[in-house]
Order: sequence, then structure tokens, then C-alpha cells
Amino acid sequence: KKKKKFLFHFVSTSGSAFAMDNKNDPCRICNDSLTSGFHFGTSCCIACAAFFRRTVKNQFTCNANNDCVISFEKKFTCRACRYNNCLKAGMRKDYIRKINSNYVPKQKCVNVDASRSIGTSSASSSSSESSPLVSPIIEKPIGKYSKILKRYPQELLQFYVKEVEKTIANRRKNSSKNILHAKSMNELMVITAHQSGSAMEACINCPGVSKLHQKDIRVLHKYFQFLNVWLDSVREYSMSDGAHYEIGVDRKLSEFIHQVRTTLGSSLANLKLNMYEYSAFKLFCIWNLKFHKTSTALKIVAQEHYEGVCSALRNYYETQTKMDDFEIAIRIGDITLQIVTVSDIYHDFIKLLLNSGISI
Repeated sequence: KKKKKFLFHFVSTSGSAFAMDNKNDPCRICNDSLTSGFHFGTSCCIACAAFFRRTVKNQFTCNANNDCVISFEKKFTCRACRYNNCLKAGMRKDYIRKINSNYVPKQKCVNVDASRSIGTSSASSSSSESSPLVSPIIEKPIGKYSKILKRYPQELLQFYVKEVEKTIANRRKNSSKNILHAKSMNELMVITAHQSGSAMEACINCPGVSKLHQKDIRVLHKYFQFLNVWLDSVREYSMSDGAHYEIGVDRKLSEFIHQVRTTLGSSLANLKLNMYEYSAFKLFCIWNLKFHKTSTALKIVAQEHYEGVCSALRNYYETQTKMDDFEIAIRIGDITLQIVTVSDIYHDFIKLLLNSGISI
């Protein structure tokens, strides 16, 4: 039986999951006509859908007269006015699916040793981080073989699982400081610099990178480094059971870190991604930040990574959990919505660096 091509973008509501394949109506919040679909009761783009979802629990104040222009080009200008536009467009808070804080994918009973189990749930306490991490099994290759990446989907995702395991092990070995503890821009840059070497190593070893020019590799290295520092730190924070974080003397940096904790940190704490899911999520973010200009070659390689890992993740849910197709769509939708959150954080991080006089 031939399966339908998996659509990457989903969004969960109180009772439905909609594939984002309707591009006829523009986003009613920012007028984006390229990525529009029906979310939370109205037609909008994936960026505004993700923004609305993570903003319902936050309060923002407009620094002007509550009438800022929100457009596709200026959607980051004012969060307060953007949120008000969401409500005016018909977005409903009650349509946001309330994630069970104890939810993790239910594993099927498989007749294999525990040492060969797939992933570890991040719902466990931070003490579990001291135990060895395990990689998913690859038995018989399933899915389309990528001639560009020279990998089957499961092999591709296993590469990222191993990279995440290696990064976590190195952070523990080197007693790396969590970036969310940084109290000054100088300290932030020191923590970031410590990840430069490992990020470049992961970047160079990444399937398909050998086909790219040096300019693209430098861009990709920026994304690897940012995610190794920030995403892994946020994951660690989301598993810390409300660890105390002191406020630094740099007000703008403190505000930015608070934003990261209350948006992405809260979302990851609710999602409770296991190692398999987190590795897939990190891959999605690496290849989807799209801040710097890139070549067509990099975009083609990125698409191969997307399709391969989407296929592997879906196969994981189908074969290793008890989730049905609807639950799989909801779960992947919950995960992929956070890609926009990470993209927004990267955008704000670059602005923070530039405003502090630090070149990128």
C-alpha cells in the first residue's frame, strides 16, 4: 500500500489537525500569502499560528499607541499589537490543544533488551542524564534512499541522535555552563565560543555538506553552534524542575533569556521529547532557520534532510509506539510548531548581538 506523501506542517486545535496545504487565502494577521492555512479558527501563516499559541500565557505591552502595523515584513515589530491582531482575526484561545504534562508517546512492547531501546524520555529527571544514552536500532532500511545524502531515513536520524548524545556527553565532561545562566554579553560569548569546535565538527560530518561551498558551510556552522548552545541549554532547563536562574546586570540580555525560558523552555517542558524526537526537532531547526542568504545547493540538501527525518520520525511512531495516524499528526504538529519559536529566538538573538556592537 503506497502511503501519501507526508506533509511537514501540522497544527493542533481542540478537535482537529489540518495539513497546511491551503495557500489560497492570505494570513489575516500579517498578510503572508506563501505559507497560509487554517489555524485556531482563522486563516493564518504558520509563524502567526506558532506566535499565538505561545503568547496566550504571556502579556506584552505596546510601546506606541496599540495600532502598530503588522505585516509580513514587520511581524516582529510589536508583539502586543500582533497578538491583538490575532484576536481580531478570529483566533480562539480555546482552540489551543492543552498538552497533558505527563504525555509521552506510548511505547509498544518489543521483545528486545533494554539496552537496545529507542531513545530516553526527557520526562525523566535530570539525574537520568548521567546514565548512558542509547541510539535507535536500524534493522531493515525503510523509506526512500537519498542519493544526495547517501542515507536511508533511519540512518539519517540516527546520525543526529549520535550527535546529540555526543554534545550532551561533552557538555557533561567539560562541565559546560548553561547559556541561560549567562549574566553578561562577555560571558555569553565565552560560552558560545566553547561550542565552536564541536559545532564545526558536526557540521563538516553532516551528510551532504561535502557538496556545499565554503560560504554555505559557514552559514550552517552558525546554526549548528547556536543550537548546540541555546537549544541544548533550553532542553536542560526544561528538565530541571524549575531551577532558579539569577538575573544578570545586563538588562537586555536578561530580558532575552527570560523570553527564551518562558517560550521555548515552557514548550519543551510540556512536550517532554524523548531523545529520538529531540534529535529530529534539532535537525528541523538546523535546516530551517533561514536567516542568512544561502545557495540553491544548500536548499536542496536541506530539503533532503527534512524529508528523510520526517519519514524516519513517522516510521518511529508507527512501529515503536501505540499512536494512531491522528495522534501522530498531532504530535508532529506540536513539535514542528516550535521551529518558528526557535527561528524567532535566533532572529532576536542576532538583534541582541548587533545592538551590543558584536559582529555576526
